[in-house]
Amino acid sequence: MTYKEAIKLMEENELPADFAQWTLADKDGYTVAHIAAWAGKLPADFDRWELTDADGWTVAHVAARHSRLPADFAQWDLAYENGWTVAHIAAYWGHLPADFDKWDLADIDGRTVAHVAAKYGHLPADFDQWSLADRKGWSVAHEAARYGRLPAAFDRWEIVNKEGWSVAHEAAYWGHFPADFNQWTIADRKGMTTAHVAAARGYLPADFDQWAITDKEGKTVYEIAKIFGTLPKEVEKRYEKERIKGLSY
Repeated sequence: MTYKEAIKLMEENELPADFAQWTLADKDGYTVAHIAAWAGKLPADFDRWELTDADGWTVAHVAARHSRLPADFAQWDLAYENGWTVAHIAAYWGHLPADFDKWDLADIDGRTVAHVAAKYGHLPADFDQWSLADRKGWSVAHEAARYGRLPAAFDRWEIVNKEGWSVAHEAAYWGHFPADFNQWTIADRKGMTTAHVAAARGYLPADFDQWAITDKEGKTVYEIAKIFGTLPKEVEKRYEKERIKGLSY
């Protein structure tokens, strides 16, 4: 049987029950198994998930992309050349099963399945492995903070990467923190606090009142906001009135 004949039979739902020529491929290396995975026509007892096409994608990667993996699938660590596993693909598209627990599977850069799920908003509500980190120390919590994906009850703001940059700093940099955020004094290795970061980016909340927080150089949050043009006019006016009275910020 040729590749084209097998595909035609599959399209007509007439592949024989004992079909075993899954490695038949077209000129681009796409096998009958890859096409069947894409179309959702793999048999229940299919077990050739490791077959690869010309680009290195396994049948399992294709099935994961299209949410075609069976409920009892267990070969989550099958990997593409960049280290992306079947689980990474499923996490990217939000197709991981509810009981998935292999969050630490990592690609060649150390980025885990959890990092991918965090970036695209596909972590489960009860996820708690926030400190899982890639080779640069970038945690799952940092990833979620960058994209505004941290849960409302998150409380691990102090987790830092190898540069000493905390989850709180990342949230402050992008403005993705909850309304009751109060971790303004967490500092990186240079003494830059989360308040300084948020001030420079213009993300301090309207009711912020800790303008006197200083970094290691003695610069206050007030000064940073003024330098970057993010200081609220009403705060500056109040400061000027108090300065005239001899008070200090």
